[in-house]
Amino acid sequence: MAKILVDVNVILDAILNRDDISKEVLDKLAESQNELFITASMVATLDYFLTKYEANKKEFKKEFFNKFKVITTSGRNALNALDFEDGEDALIALAFKRIAEDGIIITHDKKFPSNGLLVLTPEEALNNHKLFSQQNNEPIPLLDLQKEYRYVMEEIDERILECIAESKYILGPEVSELEQKVANYIGTKHAIGVSSGTDALVISLRALAIKNKGQEYWNKEDFIITTPFTFTATGDAILRAGATPLFVDIDPATFNIDPEQIKKAILKYREKVTGILPVHLYGQPVNMDEIIKIAKENNLFVVEDCAQSFGAKWDGKQTGSFGDTGCFSFFPSKNLGGFGDGGMITTDDDELAEIIRILRKHGGKDKYNVDHIGYNARLDTLQAAILLAKISHIDDFNNRRRKIASFYDEHLKEIAWVKMSEVHKKAYHVYHQYTINLLNKKRDEIQRRLKEKGIQTMVYYPVTLHKMKVFKNRCECVGEPRNAIEATQQVLSLPIEPMNGKEICRKVVEGVRSLG
Repeated sequence: MAKILVDVNVILDAILNRDDISKEVLDKLAESQNELFITASMVATLDYFLTKYEANKKEFKKEFFNKFKVITTSGRNALNALDFEDGEDALIALAFKRIAEDGIIITHDKKFPSNGLLVLTPEEALNNHKLFSQQNNEPIPLLDLQKEYRYVMEEIDERILECIAESKYILGPEVSELEQKVANYIGTKHAIGVSSGTDALVISLRALAIKNKGQEYWNKEDFIITTPFTFTATGDAILRAGATPLFVDIDPATFNIDPEQIKKAILKYREKVTGILPVHLYGQPVNMDEIIKIAKENNLFVVEDCAQSFGAKWDGKQTGSFGDTGCFSFFPSKNLGGFGDGGMITTDDDELAEIIRILRKHGGKDKYNVDHIGYNARLDTLQAAILLAKISHIDDFNNRRRKIASFYDEHLKEIAWVKMSEVHKKAYHVYHQYTINLLNKKRDEIQRRLKEKGIQTMVYYPVTLHKMKVFKNRCECVGEPRNAIEATQQVLSLPIEPMNGKEICRKVVEGVRSLG
């Protein structure tokens, strides 16, 4: 799959029917899986000729820019272009190379300044069969953030430039706008932007301690039930909030916390248990009917760890809208990811929302006269701007992930040593990861052999939390979490890049099936 910029002279010859070869190239490129680009500097030339020949610009924009992405041309690109003999063409090459170091330029101009890029005439392009082949021999990454950026770069670049020009970098208007959009999307009264998913968890737990106990932190005698099969931040947040993690085993069918084990933990520890912190692991919702029922019967709070589940639903309702709070991460690899750290807390509780807003900003309404031990944990305005550009694509991207997962399910189901996680009929899984369970196979060997085939995989997670040094003598367990331990030894996550087409997914499937 190549990244190709088509020069304006080829485009005009094609759309004005001035050259059959140019038209054939453009048609074949439009039907291919390649990424197609022009630069912003080329649009004025296109506009001139569209106006001159009285073309329907609205229709052209709709059709043409459905396939071609427009690369932002920077002022520095323009200045550097003056160092070349042909500044106009150099500007195109400089802007294109910024986003595609291995890109290809198709042009009639044989003197086009390549700037190290491959330059082809339309005739040469037609004879280069690799450009139109459906075969993909490139390594398949678990996730391709550069490709995702290129897909939405027009919106992202615009949002970033506006934010920088506005220069309101701390809790600027983009943060408020994103908070409102997330609240509307999740279906809660409040959404509060914070600096990371981890801080979302810590601040939520701290806010609940202040509200429920009237003190800054929980006590060690306060137990919060959670899963040992998750990222470190989940258990670490409980420690940082002053409480003790109480680990219970998972349901091996879903990898999520098992409600029956939660009941056992409450029976054993009774009044020491103060809350439940379920994790919607890999993008699959926990059985929230059971969690909320247990919480209400035992007067416990619920903080949802939604770091991997933006857009996931249980019985038609968004994760993050069930508990006292929902905690989201905008780490770059998440389904909705920024260009750095970021997070969000959702809640319907007005009092909690007020405390959370205070804690994220040093602990007081007045930063020179604070009430609580707070944090410098605000969501960056630049990150909010980027997320605003991406949030309109979240449903599309999640749907793409679900289609890939469905393809994997269909083509891997007959492999005896592969077990897929089960998805409850009430769960809308958004597949932050597509994770399989390897039965009777040596995982390291499977992972190595897939890597040799150019297929990247990852293990989430290789160690249960209760076995980590940080939790030694700082946690409790309800028995040995055997299912969680077994999962750490057998799980393997396959590529789930939402931009991947069927050919790439087929290569992944064939790679797994070939291992016997």
